[in-house]
Amino acid sequence: MKSPVMLATSIVFAVSISAFASEGWLVDFEKAKAEATAQKKAILMDFTGSDWCTWCIRLRKEVFDTQNFKKAAPKDFVLLELDYPQDQAKVPEAIREQNEKLQQIYAITGYPTILLADAAGRPFARTGYEKGGPEEYLKHLDELKKNLEKRDAAFTKAAAVAGIEKAKALKEGLDVVPEEMVAAHYKSTLDEIKALDTTDSLGFEAKFGFVQAMRDHRANLKSKLEQGGEAVRAEADKFVSEHPKLSAKQKQQALLDVLNFLMPPKDNATALKLAEDVKALDPESEEGKMAEKIRAQVEKMSGK
Repeated sequence: MKSPVMLATSIVFAVSISAFASEGWLVDFEKAKAEATAQKKAILMDFTGSDWCTWCIRLRKEVFDTQNFKKAAPKDFVLLELDYPQDQAKVPEAIREQNEKLQQIYAITGYPTILLADAAGRPFARTGYEKGGPEEYLKHLDELKKNLEKRDAAFTKAAAVAGIEKAKALKEGLDVVPEEMVAAHYKSTLDEIKALDTTDSLGFEAKFGFVQAMRDHRANLKSKLEQGGEAVRAEADKFVSEHPKLSAKQKQQALLDVLNFLMPPKDNATALKLAEDVKALDPESEEGKMAEKIRAQVEKMSGK
């Protein structure tokens, strides 16, 4: 039996933690998974910068803090707030450490990022700020939640078959999950498909081999950041040269990742050159157009 002092301390700690969470939201990832399992719900994870991110603040004001959202969303989701404020005193140290780990695990590079995940923490959809208020946002979440239903239906089908048919059903389940999430969070399923489809007739190894390589590439880029923009760019060029079968689009993706690390004021000159090189590979692609927008933004911020 806990002593009165221990019990009082536990209560104070629980109250202090809950005081940092928005109404109706948890901040503890393990508790969110436990509640999602017990209640058979998905988890809505809000990666936010509550005191500096304009779009995060708008999303909370226009959607999350409204009565319509507070009433409807908890029927389907356990709500988890993962905050990265400038004022770190707003988040307890234990939760801050947790959030830093989750930022890496889920490869969060922008805010707000909203992930929908199953009770085990495996994501099945990603979104962010959307215009239209709570009603439109709830409809948007309903559509995204269908990814989980389709995934699980396909996985159930896979359990009833064998061989290449099982591989196809597993692939069908993963096809509804955003590609960048598959390699990081569905490795066991990918390994099973690979074992069942030894000739890679479904093309999964070729497809997600690149995705996994990109994850390693990002980690290498981050390790070079302290050495300056030229070192980061050299690491990207090395990656491209080591993967000669990359398509133009894949090369653009690999180089665009560098820009996430070099945006002003880190190294404007390298960022400008990189944006030009990305655009040159294919000006009309989504990546080429993004590079042009970044180039224009860097020039503006550089005073050119």
